[in-house]
Amino acid sequence: MKKIEEQHRLEFEDKARIVVKVPGVYTFVGDFADYCKGFTLCGAAPMALEVALSPREDQSVRLFMAPQKDRKRFNIQNTKYKREDRWANYIKGVISVLNGRGFFPEAFSLTLSGELLRREGTMTNSAIVLGVTLALSQFFNFGLTEEECATIAYSALSTFSAEECRLIIFLAMLYVDSTSLLLFDVQYLKYERISIKDLDDEIVPMLVESKIAPQALQEELSIRREESFEAFKVLRSIFPSGLIRDIGEQDVKELVGQLTEEEKRICLYVLGESKLAREGGRLLAQKDMVGYGKVLNKVQAGLRDLFEVTCPEIDWLTKRATELNGCLGATMISTGRSGTILVLISRESIALYITRMEEYEHIFGFKPTWKSYSPVGKLKIGSLNNGNFSNKR
Repeated sequence: MKKIEEQHRLEFEDKARIVVKVPGVYTFVGDFADYCKGFTLCGAAPMALEVALSPREDQSVRLFMAPQKDRKRFNIQNTKYKREDRWANYIKGVISVLNGRGFFPEAFSLTLSGELLRREGTMTNSAIVLGVTLALSQFFNFGLTEEECATIAYSALSTFSAEECRLIIFLAMLYVDSTSLLLFDVQYLKYERISIKDLDDEIVPMLVESKIAPQALQEELSIRREESFEAFKVLRSIFPSGLIRDIGEQDVKELVGQLTEEEKRICLYVLGESKLAREGGRLLAQKDMVGYGKVLNKVQAGLRDLFEVTCPEIDWLTKRATELNGCLGATMISTGRSGTILVLISRESIALYITRMEEYEHIFGFKPTWKSYSPVGKLKIGSLNNGNFSNKR
């Protein structure tokens, strides 16, 4: 984390007092589980966000986004949302929510850095507000737990900035590491850690970026989220007791006249996805990569046929993968942006799949990129002294 220390010193001519490293989070199965209070399987992304903070003696908050060399400033007493302030509103939102809970940070300088800032989307914005909340709480000794910081960050993004986000992702950012996935129970906000060490070395989890426009699927997914929320309100009114995630497939199919056919498809997908997340976690815990691959294929089939939120590019890449004998499964996953695919493939089949992806560029005009899944390390909070990191967690 020496790089962000240097970036902060050069920009503000002051040493960073607190540094936070927030890992990104990918959702592999269960991206829509919030609507049925079901299960989500997620893990650390290959990139992280870093936050560096130092105090100021005036009343201003000064911000520096290092990769873009973008600068913002505002008065600590004026955290009103302004559209032209763009990403600075995320920091304003954190201060506003903290103020509302009786915590009043003083003026500060703040640097944002890290590979995650090169990827626009919900995951990046979530990491920003969480990292800023943790840094402010630590430096100003607010005495907040990390979980309380996660709920404050969630409120800042979902309420102040009015962006769609999931509390589960904020919590996952606190707990993910490089050696496991997390199976979250959305109903009870608890998780089970599933080791991904000692899996079959011959099977490679490959991340494929389709390179479609970043917002290509976002509007469709946003609409589907709104429709899911409304569909499950109706379903809950029909089944007012018990856990809604336990409602069976046949029970939904037999609801004649109470749900529209579209609402049935939505409920069937979301309920099924939640069950697949739990099943996928169980299979991974048993080191059953073949079974886990089948789960991924079922998720992709549901996204395509029931939920109808894929696109020709995604369908082409997943289909070409699953046609190979060495591919165990493939599906679109949630990474905070559109068009990322997880492919579970044998080492000996990678070259053939890469050859097929060359055809993709000729057909669609996009050049896909790929790399093996290599999760970044866990959340870090601490202080820096001449490049030496002192962990405060």
